[in-house]
Amino acid sequence: MDIEKTQPLNPGDNKKDKKAESPTAKPAAPGSANLADTLPLNKAAGKAPSTAAKPAAPVAQEVADTLPLNKGAAPIPPAARKAAAEPKKAEPKAEPAPRIEPTLKPEPAASRPEAAPFKPETAADAWLGLLAARGIEYLFSNGGTDFAPVVEAYAKGQKLGWRLPQIVIVPHENMGVAMAHGYAMVTGKPQAMMVHVGVGTANAINGLINASRQNVPILFTAGRTPITEGGAASGGAALLGARNNYIHWAQEHFDQGGMMREFLKWDYELRHAEQVETVIDRALAIAKSEPQGPVYVTLPREILASDFANQKYSEVATIAPASPPAADPEALEEAAKLLGGAQHPLLITANGGRTAESSRAIEQLAQTLAVPVIHYRPRHLALSTEHPMHCGWDPHTLLKEADVVLVVDCDVPWIPKEGQPKPGAKVIHVGPDPLFARYPLRGFRTDIALTGAVAPTLQTLWRAAQKQAVSVKQIEERRRVVTTYSKNVRDKARSGLEPMPASITGKWLSACVNKLLDASTILVNEYPTVLEEMVIKEPGRYFGNPSAGGLGWGMGAALGAKLAAQDKTVICALGDGAYMFGNPTAVHYVSEAMRLPVLFVIANNARWAAVHRSTLSTYPAGFASKEKEPPFATLEPSPRFEHVVRASGGLGERVSEPAQLMPALEKALKYVKEEKRQAVLNVCLEASYVKTS
Repeated sequence: MDIEKTQPLNPGDNKKDKKAESPTAKPAAPGSANLADTLPLNKAAGKAPSTAAKPAAPVAQEVADTLPLNKGAAPIPPAARKAAAEPKKAEPKAEPAPRIEPTLKPEPAASRPEAAPFKPETAADAWLGLLAARGIEYLFSNGGTDFAPVVEAYAKGQKLGWRLPQIVIVPHENMGVAMAHGYAMVTGKPQAMMVHVGVGTANAINGLINASRQNVPILFTAGRTPITEGGAASGGAALLGARNNYIHWAQEHFDQGGMMREFLKWDYELRHAEQVETVIDRALAIAKSEPQGPVYVTLPREILASDFANQKYSEVATIAPASPPAADPEALEEAAKLLGGAQHPLLITANGGRTAESSRAIEQLAQTLAVPVIHYRPRHLALSTEHPMHCGWDPHTLLKEADVVLVVDCDVPWIPKEGQPKPGAKVIHVGPDPLFARYPLRGFRTDIALTGAVAPTLQTLWRAAQKQAVSVKQIEERRRVVTTYSKNVRDKARSGLEPMPASITGKWLSACVNKLLDASTILVNEYPTVLEEMVIKEPGRYFGNPSAGGLGWGMGAALGAKLAAQDKTVICALGDGAYMFGNPTAVHYVSEAMRLPVLFVIANNARWAAVHRSTLSTYPAGFASKEKEPPFATLEPSPRFEHVVRASGGLGERVSEPAQLMPALEKALKYVKEEKRQAVLNVCLEASYVKTS
């Protein structure tokens, strides 16, 4: 059978010496237990000498006695040597040691201190306490030397029973940002993260670009190299928190926020303890105002350590987020006339299903006016994949005939090289930032741009358009045509499980994963899932990779989704390249430590298929097109990914035969659901460069 199974590594098994389990294993030489006692560092420690020498094999004893370090050791009597040489009776095999539970578990209620009034003495005390007071539940953290006042404040707060955000240790910054991203995309609530000065910020930039382009709110913070040199210039007393480590000079930036300002809504450096409340409230208000996005605050160590005892603060936020933008009534009326009079309207969206309200608004518009809907490179689904107005994943076929195109919260509604609206068509863009103003170049035709939150804008639009509609008969005829088209698209594109292919393809893997989904499953997809095979009927159950395409998002986002919705089953589908970018060791550590079981399904084609696909589209008959192993795109030999999860107590399996895939998926899912532990399925695919949804 061509399947490699790697059951969870039992931590207790590491402690066993396999030689000792054998009846014929030789005992250790005498003096070996005492050898360490003769070393200088151990003498200083005052380590007590061993009083019981371990028996050694008689043949080895005479040789051992001649070695210089062993000459002082007491010899073993002949009788003891003879007894040691005799074979030991086989002992019953010991049961596996119990699994070592993670240390990050909730503190028993009985051991928690009685809550004391929150009286912050330092800026760090105030920072942590006010984060919690403003609804920040989790602080994703990757610490450094700049954290000292925060560490002390957190320990104090725990001791005194203050309300604090829960710390989530993230061993890599990029996966930490992805985790905060995943939590916010499920709940709509921003969380906080803190990293180590500029170097930690640099490690997180990839994830912050993803969050920025997806309009995901995150309060991202970093320490700042201590400002002062510890009295070096004047010879005076050093400020608490001043530089005391050699790295504090090389790590300083002229402008720490400058490296990522292009992808942030706002950034600031805390300059005085008095500013703590204002900075937190302003940061969160800006992050949550439409269009939402990440903000950045740098925290110098001396400021965090400074006195706060005489400062006043509010129990509630002092700055509210801005109200959502509302579309201009005249522009709305013009758009409604166009939509109501359209013969062949078309709605294209990528982020329209971001909230339940926006999903409902799109469904109501599509259903009332019989408008076909295309989810193009979706990050969220607005309609059920089975809805009669859901017409697939590629806009270019319907785009050719559309006379009114409604682009809803979609940065790239079509690829100009593949097709564009016909000359007489009208194009209406809707969203909190319909022109995507922070994109340097974006030239899609725009006849009307309605700036407004998606749900209320579309609700107003379809009601007004209904009054402008030419006739009910026309809408019903269009509904019949679109419903037939929708069914034909699904039937043609969806293959299902039968017939079983000779080798595993990405499309067939997607069909198999689809069989695992139910109404309580969240699917986080970083590239490989072929959406034509999926049946997803409810909003909030599918999350696709960000439009910026920063790899390494999926695994952390899946953990964040699980943290946000712990009653849901989370499946993360990703490619082999994305798995490596995702910092899997860090991800699997957090999954175990925080008890966040996720099923990770790796579509492993040993390729960066997107790289070669791009080359083929540019040079279809070029030299690279004839290469069996395309330059810059080959990932061989493929790592044994299924082994990595074992270090964190998870289940890992490798599958290369189609007949083994469905049983392996079902077993892994059962393990995640019942054992409450993570699993990795490394699925070996045939190499393919076919463009998919």
